[in-house]
Amino acid sequence: MIRLCSLPECRPFIPTLAQWHQQEWAYLNPGVKSVESRIAEFESHLGDDVVPSTVVAMEDGELLGSASLVEHDLSSRTDLSPWLASVFVAPDHRRRGIGGQLIRHLSDMAFAGGVETLHLYTTDRAAYYAHFGWSVAERTSHNGVAIVIMSLSAG
Repeated sequence: MIRLCSLPECRPFIPTLAQWHQQEWAYLNPGVKSVESRIAEFESHLGDDVVPSTVVAMEDGELLGSASLVEHDLSSRTDLSPWLASVFVAPDHRRRGIGGQLIRHLSDMAFAGGVETLHLYTTDRAAYYAHFGWSVAERTSHNGVAIVIMSLSAG
């Protein structure tokens, strides 16, 4: 059975998550982020705040994926906050609904915490997020990569 846990409960997974995220998204911030900086970022998610926070998906003690809420996810759009960020499911566990569970859980958590609108950006998954009610807000680029900024409002 898939279980979602807060990062403080799943702290030993931080190095693996940092490596997964670096492999998946290093091209979006070349030369800026490293595994070490990602570990430090995850460690800043160990408090009780809704933002920043990370939720981890696991099954029988195995790490499956994670997603985060962060204050800012695009340096060019600090006017938008907070963001759903870094939704990642290990390739061997995709197409099982884990990403959707993470998205719904963090969205519910954010809205219960008083957030009115959440934002995210994606390079290639706009249709996936639209399935969960997210709307396209803007098409732009980040470090030369085409992205779609999306939003989801409470209620």
